[in-house]
Amino acid sequence: MMLRSGGLLVDVRLVGLVLMLAMGLNPWPLAAAAQPLVDAHLHYSGVDAAELPPAQVIALFDRKRIQAAVVSGQPQWAVEALYRAAPDRILPFLSVYRGPADKSGWMHDPDLPRRVAEALRSGIYRGIGEIHLFAEDRQSPVLAALVAIAAEQDLMLQVHGDAAVIEEIFAQAPEVTVLWAHLGTDPRPQVLAPLLARYPRLFVDTSVRDERFVDDQGRLWAQWRKFFIAHQAQVLVGVDTFWTPRWRRFSEVTARIRGWLDQLPPEVAARLAYGNAARLFGLASSE
Repeated sequence: MMLRSGGLLVDVRLVGLVLMLAMGLNPWPLAAAAQPLVDAHLHYSGVDAAELPPAQVIALFDRKRIQAAVVSGQPQWAVEALYRAAPDRILPFLSVYRGPADKSGWMHDPDLPRRVAEALRSGIYRGIGEIHLFAEDRQSPVLAALVAIAAEQDLMLQVHGDAAVIEEIFAQAPEVTVLWAHLGTDPRPQVLAPLLARYPRLFVDTSVRDERFVDDQGRLWAQWRKFFIAHQAQVLVGVDTFWTPRWRRFSEVTARIRGWLDQLPPEVAARLAYGNAARLFGLASSE
């Protein structure tokens, strides 16, 4: 609808869209409500559990149509408690960290592979991670041991690292499946596309990168639209609850994810939102 104001034609719909985005509102509420998601990157800690017990997390998932979620965290009992609350929806990944210091030093701990192997005996874990590692440590014997464990037990590796680490992992075990957190450390289509083409068992999650995909009016950038369509079989979405306040923004972040998903062709959006994770983890239909 066009109105004339001061000699200019104004598109009322565009003005409304800009105002909604400026107010932090989701301009696609109906489409957003219709799109189920699998969250490929969540963390759940003891601190999180104290504020948001497992029953409340599952209730939140129900309200926001989160069909399933990859979850890691420390201490591990919190993740396991969440898994017990909904074993058909929680996809536990084993954190290799015992505390904050391990995040930067785990790759130098020779006892870590033994602890990981012991923890995996429970049989509930679908992957290992999120592990933080960068190029200077890519030849760590501890990483090599984790890659071997993941390959042997058919577990996914969730990696927060640069391209050199991804290349090293696949050089060691081409058969392993890697979930590359946050679209890597250099999240540009021209960087990601060659790696996804080279490694068919490489998948990326979009967590904490959503604002990169759209302009200041919430419209999906052409280069990201092209990337998501071209690599639709290897992209998953995620919120990344990296600290407790992020859980409080869960509704806001999932609305933002659905906002840009809704601007993709429906079959592509469905793959990113749910289909790829369903295939990877053997999940039931979204409906």
